[in-house]
Amino acid sequence: AVVFTNLSLDKAVEFNDYCRSHQPPIPFIKTEVCGLFGSVFCDFGPEFTVLDVDGEDPHTGIIASISNDNPAMVSCVDDERLEFQDGDLVVFSEVSGMTELNDGKPRKIVDARPFSFCIEEDTRNFGIYAKGGIVTQVKEPMILEFKSLRECIKEPGNFLLSDFSKYQRPPLLHFAFLALDNFRQKFGRFPVAGCDQDARKFVEFTASINEAAIDYKMDELDEKLLQHFASGSRAVLNPMAAMFGGIVGQELVKACSGKFHPQYQFFYFDSLESLPTYALDPKDLKPLNSRYDAQISVFGSKLQKKMRDSNIFVVGSGALGCEFLKNFALMGVSCGRKGKLTITDDDVIEKSNLSRQFLFRDWNIGQAKSTVAATAASAINSCLHIDALQNRACPETEHVFNDAFWEGLDAVINALDNVNARMYMDMRCLYFQKPLLESGTLGPKCNTQMVIPHLTENYGASRDPPEKQAPMCTVHSFPHNIDHCLTWARSEFEGLLEKTPNEVNSFMSNPAEYAAAMRKAGDAQARELLERVRECLDKERCDKFEDCIAWARLKFEDYFSNRVKQLTFTFPEDAATSTGAPFWSAPKRFPRPVQFSAVDSSHIQFILSASILRAVSFGIPIPDWAKNTGNLADIVSKVAVPEFEPKSGVKIETDEKATNLSSASVDDAAVIEDLLTKLEACAKKLPSGFQMKPIQFEKDDDTNFHMDLIAGLANMRARNYGIQVVDKLKAKFIAGRIIPAIATTTAMATGLVCLELYKVLAGDHPVEDYRNTFANLALPMFSMAEPVPPKEMKHQDMRWTVWDRWSIKGNITVAELLKWLSDKGLTAYSVSCGTSLLYNTMFPRHKDRLKRKMVDVAQEVAKVDVPAYRKHFDVVVACEDDDGNDIDIPLISIYFR
Repeated sequence: AVVFTNLSLDKAVEFNDYCRSHQPPIPFIKTEVCGLFGSVFCDFGPEFTVLDVDGEDPHTGIIASISNDNPAMVSCVDDERLEFQDGDLVVFSEVSGMTELNDGKPRKIVDARPFSFCIEEDTRNFGIYAKGGIVTQVKEPMILEFKSLRECIKEPGNFLLSDFSKYQRPPLLHFAFLALDNFRQKFGRFPVAGCDQDARKFVEFTASINEAAIDYKMDELDEKLLQHFASGSRAVLNPMAAMFGGIVGQELVKACSGKFHPQYQFFYFDSLESLPTYALDPKDLKPLNSRYDAQISVFGSKLQKKMRDSNIFVVGSGALGCEFLKNFALMGVSCGRKGKLTITDDDVIEKSNLSRQFLFRDWNIGQAKSTVAATAASAINSCLHIDALQNRACPETEHVFNDAFWEGLDAVINALDNVNARMYMDMRCLYFQKPLLESGTLGPKCNTQMVIPHLTENYGASRDPPEKQAPMCTVHSFPHNIDHCLTWARSEFEGLLEKTPNEVNSFMSNPAEYAAAMRKAGDAQARELLERVRECLDKERCDKFEDCIAWARLKFEDYFSNRVKQLTFTFPEDAATSTGAPFWSAPKRFPRPVQFSAVDSSHIQFILSASILRAVSFGIPIPDWAKNTGNLADIVSKVAVPEFEPKSGVKIETDEKATNLSSASVDDAAVIEDLLTKLEACAKKLPSGFQMKPIQFEKDDDTNFHMDLIAGLANMRARNYGIQVVDKLKAKFIAGRIIPAIATTTAMATGLVCLELYKVLAGDHPVEDYRNTFANLALPMFSMAEPVPPKEMKHQDMRWTVWDRWSIKGNITVAELLKWLSDKGLTAYSVSCGTSLLYNTMFPRHKDRLKRKMVDVAQEVAKVDVPAYRKHFDVVVACEDDDGNDIDIPLISIYFR
């Protein structure tokens, strides 16, 4: 594939024709950035095969019933909504009764609904559906027929839209880019920034192209837009380059891999709203012989000075944070004498970061992210005034990020990877009334959200529903997909190799203190912990590597044979629920034990990884022969495995609402005492100062056997339940809870945010100028829209939003606070500070507090510790109007100093 930038149209057509004539055709991409305007054109040849249109995993469903009908209706279990759409092709598997559907033939869906759908199939003569079955989407390749650049110049076809409020903009930009090529061909240069004569000439070129157009001729041209286009056409702005670099980079990957739907074919974009709201003086656009001259030619030196003197807080120094620092260094943000950029991140660099966090190198692994990123950004621009911190932004660090710090900020940039941290930053920006520029990525998807004081709603005003978690009993006993198996495997890994060794060490360090803590807890969880510690130090203790092999073999038997035998003994295949329905109905899958075999390589690999990690936790040297699977198989075959007999009366949790699998016992306290006595006896047999080595899961080291064990645990369990196994890479992705992240999406997201930063720092932009974005580079799809204004509350002639905070100056009493509110027509019935109630009309004794100073009540009741640097504290007051209606009023700050 080839990518051309800053290429004349004649040359582009020539190269494109050559690429199309080549066998096979060479995918061709042409892109340009001209100030706040950009374009991409893709031509991947007359016949280009897209192997995977969207990159999403095939949708699946667990079947509950299938009708004998034409068309046949398929109903699925209602624990999750189906994602199928009309026209999707699906295949069936594991269907009992109506086995004709298990032939692997794709069938088309019609009438897709949330929990059911019909298929174009006559099943009236098929067998009667009995039970079970999985339906899986089939993703078919797609053939795209691209037109040449020569053809598309005259007939561009449908444009890929990014902003529906500008649906008429793409044809105009199509003509504008053609006009710019004409201008450059005639004059051998770009139009001069701020030159009226060049702008008029450019408009004339555009008008003549429009006149010559047939199907795409526009009735009216936006001359003001064209003048801005001409004035900034020579400038390549960093945010635009970042955005278009991300888009084109992804198109290149599509061209080489066939993964994701290519852009078809022209894409035009502008961010004209990023220009200052005030009129630009042509003198202000002249070059200053600085590295920022391109930016000055678009925005003027006045905004450039604001950017250089800005005080910015970047929270997070991962993929987004690195991209932001690079952008800011190139833009000149915080590069003036008065400017300052503070970045904080408490994380260190890991190997897996290097694929997208490009300011880091392999020799930086283990170092602080913020420090390394700051050093790299300073190498890009030595004038960058950056302060790198390793503090997490949270309530515990408010002495670091104190009032004075926050009050001096011009904007806050989130570069975070979790919702809780985002919510905290949102709360702080609301409190100090600071702009928050939020963004996030997920594989090829990204979103940006602008949180602007008094203009937009805050980040926390709308939230996604929480991610659905599998019930504990499903993960523990009734898995029906590989995610459940991997969740269980990760939990077992941490229990065996991290939590239990930590408990052993706590006991060995101070037996008396540990025993007291267990007696105080006195519950089923304490009993289970002690049982695990005793087993670890008694019958499961390992003194040499052969003991570790024996332990691993017995664990295999316990996990994948004995537990399954006990489960199917308690709930046989023909078991029924209390209502008479089959117990083993969808989504439950009836399990079968796995018989250990020394000739099965996956069994031996499980023994290998489990025994090595067991040896590490006990501090046992690993012999050279340990990784020889032949030797291992010989030793394993000699391990005596006792016969297992299922027991009656064993309770297995089936309640999906249960949050704890520990079964309480009436004599927990007595069992705990007995276990403590046995533990003390075990401790006497151990060497003085005995300690285990807890193993913390580390997904990125391919030599540490962590993922080998987790994949082995999960895949053996999958075999028990007839679930498709996965390779180690897929297991790592799920068990390691890896959020898919790619450099292309990150670049685009940060470019979009930086286009908004121009608006924030310039000031005075109306809400209509700001843009929130959701984009998916896989489809590709761009959706830009104005932010939602904040909800406005009203009372009498007062108006306020979540951004407002009422302030009272003076060391007032509780009664004076109530009077202050009463004068506003509000009756306060409750005053709280933090989680403490300072005053409430329901409690007669609270009347004694009316004459006391608010600060004294807060310090006594709420234990408020107001640091010396703070002059106020905050209270939340519940009020009602004269009609008894609750009125949600702003936070009240009392400035008592």
